[in-house]
Amino acid sequence: MHQMAAKLLQTASSGGIISPLDYDSFINALERLRLQILTLKRELEETLYNLDPLTGAHNRIGMLTKLREQLDMVKRHVQSSCIAMMDIDLFKTVNDTYGHSVGDIVLAASARNVMEHLRPYDKLFRYGGEEFLLCMQNTDIGLGYEVVERIRQGLAANHIDYGGKKPLQITMSFGIALLDPEATVEQSIERADKAMYVAKIAGRNCTRIWDETM
Repeated sequence: MHQMAAKLLQTASSGGIISPLDYDSFINALERLRLQILTLKRELEETLYNLDPLTGAHNRIGMLTKLREQLDMVKRHVQSSCIAMMDIDLFKTVNDTYGHSVGDIVLAASARNVMEHLRPYDKLFRYGGEEFLLCMQNTDIGLGYEVVERIRQGLAANHIDYGGKKPLQITMSFGIALLDPEATVEQSIERADKAMYVAKIAGRNCTRIWDETM
């Protein structure tokens, strides 16, 4: 592009005649560049729009759409999928003890640690507050449990430096449920949420799989 522009400019400045073919080629290249810039701008805006600015996780705007796409694949027997709800343990205590600025550091560091343990096709959404939802496509409940346990153990082994005397050790509680072809996405989320609260009651920093007794 730059070479074409320089060639045309040199021709014009030396009194030469720019051929219609060269001029049309330059205009076409300029139009292609303009379209590429617009496409990049749109993709960047969509990425920023769909990401939570604090944690870098996907926000809830596209969450239900993504989960419904996965549920449709489950219904067509293309693949199984499961979801996990996760909640930072004793997060209110962190906020009350150290302040909301440290709470934000904990949120961001925890989400970053979780995402470091994800597979390329897993998606993490910030569900609200200190609660996150993980979508694991092409994953049955057994494999989902293994993935979540790897995340939980990695998080528990990590210490978050917030600028204080002693780094904070943060844990999460997890609840897992399949995307059930006989249920709505919202019902599957509710099941994972119930399993997560069972994990809280069990002592926190653990994983529970939803079953009909919950």
